[in-house]
Amino acid sequence: MVPRVTDLPWDRLLVRAGTAVARRQQRLLAGHGLSPTALALLAALDVADGLSHRELAAELDVSPATLTPVVDALDAAGCLERARDPRDRRVVRLSITPAGRDRLRSVSTELADRMRAALPLPPPERAPEVRAYLTAVLAALDDRSAH
Repeated sequence: MVPRVTDLPWDRLLVRAGTAVARRQQRLLAGHGLSPTALALLAALDVADGLSHRELAAELDVSPATLTPVVDALDAAGCLERARDPRDRRVVRLSITPAGRDRLRSVSTELADRMRAALPLPPPERAPEVRAYLTAVLAALDDRSAH
């Protein structure tokens, strides 16, 4: 007999909830021709423009090889530009374009609105506790802090 969702242990419940949220976001982003990685890449460049391919891969916690097709697609769509680093011509720096920034803003706004409409919110008096718990889970399992 398959356990009811309400009977799942905490770790499995978190995985199920996270997977469901990720699937919904992937479907919404696919409608805009973006992947979660592409959106995260644009958001990272919006904050720290001019990162190298390797720096960006580390920031997004993916391999540079995984990032290459995402960078290629965003470059072809006019959302980012590549430029050689004048101090080290072997390094390619990535910059978000105005079109990329506009796409990031519109897609992020729609994604936030649609996810907010789809997800139940905790009662306001419990929201700080739920946020603290989820933040603690992330901190406890953050691979980067374990090294």
